[in-house]
Parts: sequence; C-alpha cells; structure tokens
Amino acid sequence: MAGRKVFDFIKLTTQLPAAVRADFGALRSKFESSHATVSALPSALESIDWSYYSSRVGDPSIVDDFKAKYAGVSIPRPEDTTSASIGVLEADFKKDVAEYLSGANERIATFESKLANLHAEKPMEEMTVEEYLSDKPELRAKIEADIASRAL
Repeated sequence: MAGRKVFDFIKLTTQLPAAVRADFGALRSKFESSHATVSALPSALESIDWSYYSSRVGDPSIVDDFKAKYAGVSIPRPEDTTSASIGVLEADFKKDVAEYLSGANERIATFESKLANLHAEKPMEEMTVEEYLSDKPELRAKIEADIASRAL
C-alpha cells in the first residue's frame, strides 16, 4: 500500500458546508470499515498442505490433479491505465487553484485598502456633501449631470 494517499478526514470535514457534513460522515464510516476489512486480510495466501489432503483422500491422484490445476491458476493484475491521466488533471487543477488564490490575494489586498480608506474617512454624520464628493469625482460628475438635466 506504499504510495497511497492518506485522507485527512478532519481537515476535509472542516472545509465542507454544514449541509453535507452528515453525508460525508457516512462516507467516511463506510471507507473506514472497508479499509479495516481489507487491512485485516493477509498480504499473501496461506499455503495449502497438499500432503494432508493426500493422506485423507482415498485416491491421491485426485489431490495431485487439484494441485496441478491450482498451480496453473493465474489471476492477472489489471493494468493501470488511468493514473497518468489523473496525475495530469491533478497538476492542471493545482495550477488553476494557485492562479485563483493569487488573484484572490490581490482582490483581498484591494478590498483591505478600500476598507482602510473607509475607516480613515470622517463619520458620515460629521461630513458635508462637498467633503464626501471630494475624493469621488465619478459620483460628483453623475450627481452634477443629474442636477443639470433637471434644471428648470
């Protein structure tokens, strides 16, 4: 089982919305029970004591025939044809996430600077309209155009 990823279920659970945590908990318990069942199995099959069966069966040639047939059984291991494509998808996803996070960090910095500017302003109750519009030329132009269009 070397090379397998280990799931950090606690970390995953904290990142999920509350609405799906119960379903995720059920999935986790199924995974853990299946994992425990598979882990309890021996890594190799126990060897068969053919001499025991030869001594107990009336015709030892039947045991020899079974032994030959058992030795001839070969179960091929399925070929892994998807891990490479999954690795490529994972790399692309990680790149996309890194790009998103860098953009998110830029947006966070922009919002924090805007928030700092808002905190630096005088309270609205103490501010005049001229003071409010002094650093907002687009809003000033829009208000003046609106006033001009309504002039009698």
